This record gives sequence, C-alpha cells and structure tokens, in this order.
Amino acid sequence: MILIASGTSPDRAIALEHLLSAAAATLGWTDRLEIRLGGIDSGAGRISDAGLAALHSVGIDAASAVCPDLSRRPTLLEGADFVVCDRGDVADALVDWDEAGEAEFVVVSEIDPEPDGDDRPIGDDVRHYEGAIEEVLRRVVAARADHDLG
Repeated sequence: MILIASGTSPDRAIALEHLLSAAAATLGWTDRLEIRLGGIDSGAGRISDAGLAALHSVGIDAASAVCPDLSRRPTLLEGADFVVCDRGDVADALVDWDEAGEAEFVVVSEIDPEPDGDDRPIGDDVRHYEGAIEEVLRRVVAARADHDLG
C-alpha cells in the first residue's frame, strides 16, 4: 500500500495521488497497488477550484476530492509499504509516527527539486509532478520487487 502525503495543501496530495494512479494504470499496475491519501497540517482538506482546474487540464477529474487529515485518521498510515511525500519535512514528520512502521519514504522534491517554493500556483505543481511521477512509480515498483525477491 502507498500513502501519498502533503503538508502544504490538499491540492498537492490529491494531484500526486491522481497522477500516480494514472501512471500505474498506464503500466497495468492498478490491481497491484493500493493508493491512499493523507495530509498533515495544511495538507488536509478539499481540493480547491484551482487544483480541480489544474488536474482537469491534464485530463484528470478530481471533483469532490478530499485529502483526509492524518492527525485525525492516523490509521491511514498503518500498513503502508511506501509513503510518497511532496517534501522532505513531511517525510521527517511522518517517519516518527508509530503508524509508519517499516514504511519506505519517497520524497518528490528530492527526485526533482521544486522551483520557487510553496506559494506557486497548483497548475505549476501539477506540471512539475508530471515530470517526477514516473520516477516515483519506478522507485516504488523496484523496491517492491526487491521485497518480493528478498
């Protein structure tokens, strides 16, 4: 199971979740990957109109999408094999939670550093994530294959 987590905005987590799900579907991995979503601090909540429009621009319908609050629903983290975080500080916070167990963390901003900080438009984030999502999926699949073989 993969948990997508953000501490910046629900739009970011929802964008990552939808892009990762779409990439997994393209590669035929939909049945092999369970993807959950969760936010901490300002990363939890409903998708904004801007986030909805940004995802719609790349062919993804995220109407009524919600990123649950992990502080209220920490069980979403339980059993995660991988936690995909938008930023390193989110991974740093979650790695210490008991619910994280032995999860491996993948940090998108470390794969492809983010330009211009956290206050850029969500449309820029979506374009940025599109460029990194294939590598995120590759890392998850490779680590999963290593676990299955080991």
